Amino acid sequence: MEREIQKLSWTKVKNLVPNKIDTVLFPVGTVEAHGPNALGTDNLIPEKIAIDQAERINGLVAPTLNYGITKSLYMYPGSLTVRPKNYAPFVSDILISLAKDKFKNIIILNGHGGNNSALKEAAYDVHFEHNVNIAVVHWWMLCGEMTREFFGQAGGHAGLDETAAVQAIDPALVDKDEYDPKMAFLMKPGADIYPSPGSILLYTDGEGYPNFDRDQADKYMPKVCQTVGDYILALLEQWKMIDA
Repeated sequence: MEREIQKLSWTKVKNLVPNKIDTVLFPVGTVEAHGPNALGTDNLIPEKIAIDQAERINGLVAPTLNYGITKSLYMYPGSLTVRPKNYAPFVSDILISLAKDKFKNIIILNGHGGNNSALKEAAYDVHFEHNVNIAVVHWWMLCGEMTREFFGQAGGHAGLDETAAVQAIDPALVDKDEYDPKMAFLMKPGADIYPSPGSILLYTDGEGYPNFDRDQADKYMPKVCQTVGDYILALLEQWKMIDA
């Protein structure tokens, strides 16, 4: 069965929602520098998770919102942004549209840290005003413990985890020949920097550098999808008790 809304007719959506399907997955990200990885890394990963898990959770997948709030990496060529004051209302309009179509549960799958605050604001406002269940899931945070167990170290922006995920989605979107360890910068609390000195951002000293191991990548991404899917299934089950 086709799960992507943009590939369905309006009549099919009408027949499916909400009687047969009441959950929608909404991937969001941004376009920004990611070391030797594709600029669309933050879009590709949540979209892959959504499409991979849609049948398992019996949900439809809304078209990915490919533009987000790019801040510290905005000056790198190819990076694009939407200003925060414009982003939250725009996301809210999309969420309201999904609620209008009678989806009871909206799962925002976020691939970009710069979106976090605005997504939280939009999700709460629409939940409060339209009586719809909404969760904002930041995949890299949700999978943080699994990532450390899998690789034996933490990931990072364009680091070990994101690079492996993109490699698994499409190896052509990671160019190892472009990689230079000097692309990496260790982020520390106590400083906000514009622009970022590196397009690979690490958060643990000595950990998170990409390793470009294709075999590991192909094993890691399914674990990411399963970890996120497990969480969403548990969340939906708990929501049933409130809605009962």
